[in-house]
Amino acid sequence: MDAKKFGVFIATLRKENNMTQVDLAKKLQVTDKAVSKWERGFGFPDINSIEPLADALGVSVLEIMRSEKIEETAVTQDTASAALTDTFELVKLQRKAERKSIVKIAGCVAAILSLIFLIDGMGWLGFAMAYFPVICLLGSIALVFYGAWRKKNKLPCVQTFVLAIVMLLIPVALVVFLFLAGYSGLAPIPE
Repeated sequence: MDAKKFGVFIATLRKENNMTQVDLAKKLQVTDKAVSKWERGFGFPDINSIEPLADALGVSVLEIMRSEKIEETAVTQDTASAALTDTFELVKLQRKAERKSIVKIAGCVAAILSLIFLIDGMGWLGFAMAYFPVICLLGSIALVFYGAWRKKNKLPCVQTFVLAIVMLLIPVALVVFLFLAGYSGLAPIPE
């Protein structure tokens, strides 16, 4: 399925039925942001929402899956086969997105647990002076690579690069602070 074609088709049908995105969202029990996302070609509805979407827009499930109106009275075997193939591909995409979400959540939980153990072992000050700057530096490098990937794929990347710069400035600011504290006599000068 082509996300852009699907989005244009949904938007056209919605407007033909004199519905706003909010109206359609209420009928499907989703957010208007979800409908907007579909119409802009940035995703598809959940597979369980396809039939209610077809009913709400007054078309068949096959027409939704094909993203075009079918004027024929009888559906050909090729058309039905193509619709099934599109459905299977949509399910694969949704499962892939779910797996990505699970991996992200597991990674975040592992990172939080690691930080808790580091802070518990070193104390707040030791963690702030030793590991936090390193974590910020590594995070900054990772964000630069991620921003470059987003730029290569023609996705918005300015916020990613700004965050990378901010994270890079944190360890630099810490070193400057320690140097100034040592120079002014408030703390020992690091060797």
